[in-house]
Amino acid sequence: MIHSKAIIKSIVGFIVIFSIGCASSTDSRFGSNTTETSGNKHEKILREDIDISKYKTRIDFGDNSRQINTDLIKAWYDYPLKIDTSVGPPTIINTVNGYRVRVLSTENLNEADSLRNELYNKTNQKQIYIIFDPPFYRIEIGDFTDISSARYLRFKLNQIGYNEARVVGEKVNIYK
Repeated sequence: MIHSKAIIKSIVGFIVIFSIGCASSTDSRFGSNTTETSGNKHEKILREDIDISKYKTRIDFGDNSRQINTDLIKAWYDYPLKIDTSVGPPTIINTVNGYRVRVLSTENLNEADSLRNELYNKTNQKQIYIIFDPPFYRIEIGDFTDISSARYLRFKLNQIGYNEARVVGEKVNIYK
């Protein structure tokens, strides 16, 4: 009786091992006519004959000019009234140690993005950054080389309701 249980266990084990070994073999199930091998025997390159160019979508952005709210500009009376609305990023020529004003630090990217858009519309600052420092998104404004300009911006932000704004030391960009 003990010998028959051992024999049955060994037969079942052999069947399980044999079926697992056969199931892992892929060479007999798939032909190589749809793929081509590269230098590595496990790496295959798939060739597709679909032309997707007729499915491309053309997006027309129309007029890229922005309407400027002059009431908000009046709140920034010491800043120049001429605002550059040109399209395209300015050219960064150098980065130096400087100052920025941190308005918020949050874990929510949507909150950070909406605050960035809000600040862009309420101020005439173009340098508004969302910096990801895991797990937080920091919203920072400006590229100041002197601390007095950064403190002045923080003061103005406090006046319009951003009471948690503070000056922080950062690597700042110098533009052309």
